Amino acid sequence: MRKVDLQQQAVRLIGQLSTEKLKSAIDYLVYLQDAETRNVSSEHEAPAQDLGTAIHELFKPFGGVELEIPPREPAREPPRFD
Repeated sequence: MRKVDLQQQAVRLIGQLSTEKLKSAIDYLVYLQDAETRNVSSEHEAPAQDLGTAIHELFKPFGGVELEIPPREPAREPPRFD
């Protein structure tokens, strides 16, 4: 159930229910939203490899890529605000 649908249901319930029933209905809608969040989280598993390894595997068929890494330089002087 999408969040918008849950909000629309909540608005409809406000007009129809007493305060006590409304509280239990809101608790139920929150439960549904939490359940949806748990389902989405469980569908997305952590990747089997890290990003660097995945990129390396993509370029492997082409012979890889050799990058020239520039040498480090000293940090510049921080700006003065006086």
